[in-house]
Amino acid sequence: MKELLTGFSIGFDEIRIMFNIVMGLLAGAIISLSYIFGHKEKRFSKSFAITLFLLPTIMTVVIPFIATDLKKAVSLAGIFALVRFRSIPGDSKDILFVFFTLAVGVVMGLSNYAIAFTLTIVVSLLFFLLLRFWKLPENQILKITIPENMNYQDVFNDIFKKYLVKYSVQNVKTTNMGTLFQISYNIRPKKDIDVKAFIDELRTRNGNLNIIIENSDAAQTSIL
Repeated sequence: MKELLTGFSIGFDEIRIMFNIVMGLLAGAIISLSYIFGHKEKRFSKSFAITLFLLPTIMTVVIPFIATDLKKAVSLAGIFALVRFRSIPGDSKDILFVFFTLAVGVVMGLSNYAIAFTLTIVVSLLFFLLLRFWKLPENQILKITIPENMNYQDVFNDIFKKYLVKYSVQNVKTTNMGTLFQISYNIRPKKDIDVKAFIDELRTRNGNLNIIIENSDAAQTSIL
């Protein structure tokens, strides 16, 4: 019974970990807000924002217990590898955010508050500024279904040149028991094109079969 009660005793190390938890929550809030406001004009994952908020706190608790134990550190690395293996690859900037958040949590767990908050503020600010003000042309994914007897290589070229800045075949696969082909193109539309007119011209060429246009980010799945 006495040994059991010792687990509830509070010493200097326990107080430091509790303080690290508070600091981890503060850093997580800054990271999560930069992610949310960076995506203000776009959709973002609410569950991913919550993950970014809580992940540094979890790491601040775990790190002190494994910092001096190689076996525990290896075990934790194995757990992360297992989680990564069972995850679906997502947007590259989301993967960056996961590593960024883990790094902040690790540094915070080692009680290097100045380094942890400097890293948090600098990277969060850079991410916010780059995402909001560095406007790059966005590629889209165009998926066209065609009959199996149609030669897809040149059949849409004249329409593409009319509406697109550039295009390239991403992949080709068969559907409907091999009677149809679905061709995926990586495209960059011209500015202010009439999307309906673009789709209508494609429909007249592919026999009014399915046509899908989606943003390249939407074609990817969140990793968490």
